[in-house]
Amino acid sequence: MSETKTNGYMNGSPSHMNGKPSQNGHMNGKPTQNGHPGSPVPGGSKDAPKPNIFKRFSDKIISGLEFAFYKSGSNCRVNSILELWSYDETTINALNDATVKTAVNTITTSPMYYNDFDATTVLGEISRDGSGDIDSAKAAKMTFFLLGEDAYKDNSESWQKLAIDRSLTGYSGISNTYVFATRSFSDEGGNAISDDIKFLSSGYMLVIVFIWIILSRFNLRDQRIALTITGLLVVGFGLGMSFGLSSAAGWKYGPLHSILPFLLLGIGVDDLFVIHGSLNSLSHHDHQKPVSEITGRMLKHAGVSILVTSVTDVMAFGIGATTTLPALKSFCVFSCIGIVGLFCYAATFFVACVTIDLNRTRQERDGCLCCYVHKNYTPNKCSERNLLVTFMQKFYAKFLLKLPVKVYWDSIFGDFVNLEQNFNQDWFIPTDSYAYDYLQAQDKYFPDNGALANVYCKSITYSSKKSNFESLYTSLGSSQYVSNGTVDSWYKSYTEWLATNPTTHNAGKVSGAPDYWPTSEAHFADLLNTYVTQISSGQRHARELVITYSSTSSVYSIDASYVRFQHKLFANAKAEIEAMDAMQSLVATQFTDSECFPYSRQYLTWETNKVIQSELYRNLGLAAACVFVVTLILIANLWTSLMVFICVIMTLVDVAGMMHLWGLTVDTVTSINLIIAIGLAVDYSAHIGHCFMTISGERNDRVKATLVEIGAPVFSGGFSTFLAFILLAASTSYVFRTFFKVFFLVVIFGLFHGLAFLPVLLSWIGPSPYLSADKRYQDPEFKHPEHDLQGFDNKAMDMKQVSEYT
Repeated sequence: MSETKTNGYMNGSPSHMNGKPSQNGHMNGKPTQNGHPGSPVPGGSKDAPKPNIFKRFSDKIISGLEFAFYKSGSNCRVNSILELWSYDETTINALNDATVKTAVNTITTSPMYYNDFDATTVLGEISRDGSGDIDSAKAAKMTFFLLGEDAYKDNSESWQKLAIDRSLTGYSGISNTYVFATRSFSDEGGNAISDDIKFLSSGYMLVIVFIWIILSRFNLRDQRIALTITGLLVVGFGLGMSFGLSSAAGWKYGPLHSILPFLLLGIGVDDLFVIHGSLNSLSHHDHQKPVSEITGRMLKHAGVSILVTSVTDVMAFGIGATTTLPALKSFCVFSCIGIVGLFCYAATFFVACVTIDLNRTRQERDGCLCCYVHKNYTPNKCSERNLLVTFMQKFYAKFLLKLPVKVYWDSIFGDFVNLEQNFNQDWFIPTDSYAYDYLQAQDKYFPDNGALANVYCKSITYSSKKSNFESLYTSLGSSQYVSNGTVDSWYKSYTEWLATNPTTHNAGKVSGAPDYWPTSEAHFADLLNTYVTQISSGQRHARELVITYSSTSSVYSIDASYVRFQHKLFANAKAEIEAMDAMQSLVATQFTDSECFPYSRQYLTWETNKVIQSELYRNLGLAAACVFVVTLILIANLWTSLMVFICVIMTLVDVAGMMHLWGLTVDTVTSINLIIAIGLAVDYSAHIGHCFMTISGERNDRVKATLVEIGAPVFSGGFSTFLAFILLAASTSYVFRTFFKVFFLVVIFGLFHGLAFLPVLLSWIGPSPYLSADKRYQDPEFKHPEHDLQGFDNKAMDMKQVSEYT
């Protein structure tokens, strides 16, 4: 047979059910002229490796750790085209193309394992001759079955590591080998996240530098290095509290939790900037008061502001924690505890550190060497300028409030309807790994090889279910969702054996002709035990059954069993869900739920896909409602709370629309990120809304003063979050790449709605200020005759009583 072994392939998927084997495999490929695997090779069959090459390949892989293998009788279970010759090297060496072609097209039962054999399941990209027979193939697959029980876990993983290493080194006569094992997902997916820790570390370094720039001024007295470090400690304490308390409560840490440090960094730094911005917005008159009063003034506005955002964030993630999805629930619990920690440490520890720093500056102590006191120190004028505040005050606020600009506010709108729901666990495999190459080759050469699945049955009266099992076998074999030739039923094999061996081992335990059927359930189990322990054709089914013997009653009984089959490879999550539902309906026509049910490890993902979209909408809806209620209670103004709520909703809509254009779908990762988006979007808008309510005057003046006081901290918080994850754009991890895309959109649209859309809306229809509002906008060109505001950040703000004096 020409080119039958031009390429080879081995696939595998893990099994976590007791009593059944796991599978591992690899694929071997021969390159084309341009070096890509899988295409025809010049020269025809003379360039194709002979079967004995695959025999030597199999021997190398199996040798050394045979104890890790699942065995059918005395034979290790290895599924490949070589089964047709029982892996006998002498026989294989004597083969020619004609005998190979005849065997592949005529043999339908494995001579080693006695199960149905279909060559199309182990050969890829098959070509057929004029009569429809298999003439050649461009890929060949070998699947190795390993013991899946915990007792054999170490042996199994050792063998997998050996197989992967040997396969990747290559073999003589096989140019390309693609390998995949049970451990590949955890190894490659986990390694991708571990390798990307460097991006996390580099992002944190960028944020550290940025925090230092924002909190400090470039002179000897005001370079607040120590305050910067304490700000980072706040984030670290919050992260430690999250991990510590959540783990102590028994919540599990998973791959998705690796983005938690970025989330807490973004929220925590935002709180720090708001506190610092509130301090800088105090008037010259306030800065002359005792430090304790300054701190009180600072917290009067900043404390309420960070309380609003913290409570809304906790409520948003608290709603997420009510989901039925375990990964999302665990992440939301970790986040809730972390945010509570951030607020507590920011409002206590960081504020205390700010107070200490204020005392230091009043004593003219050096910013680095606190023990050194400067004498008559005058900071350079350049360091006294805050460029971001100046930009907000002199340019941005004036530009934004011009009538043409106010009329022209708009944004990019999307909708959740177009955001597709799809998830594939293969996305967790990095694109530069051997496992990814394997998955690509699988899609190319074996597009019909999908998820392995089983129909599990409990302790039922098996002897009376003959017609049910026969119908199950027929229905599975003819299903459009099941690969041809992959249904393997112990019940069918057993009944065929009974029919062909009417007097063997019966000892009066079977009825007469023509049925030859066991006369009782005990006889059925007794003969079945004989079949799977003593008969070579039945030994391969031994692990598909749980048969127990009662010494009291001296009878055998069947406690559990399963029938194996394999799905086709489906194009999307919708088709997978349809296949899963079809299997459940198919089994339900023959058995009740308490008797039998279909299951596959992939059903966990498919079931998640089935509910995740509705769960996402539910969580977002409830979280948004809670955000509105909390902001209404804490901001204490219906109109402002409603506008903040609109900004949050519009941010989510814009993010969802752009996610669709960016090729993202609804899955566990994006669902978590969208829940996070609510928290961040609230931060960007709630600070603006609350600050607006604390300033008296005309609407336009109040908006200008709001942007000057809180606009710079909000922008700084968003920009610091952007710096933290910008390097993740180069990540090979699906989790981190998705995190970058969604957070990039959240920061862009969140800042837009917080610093552009909401201020314009407030300038038009903003409500009256609080009765206790004690600040009023002051023109930046104005200088009070008795209170020179030079040297303080916010010259556009002064206390109400000072403005009235003027």
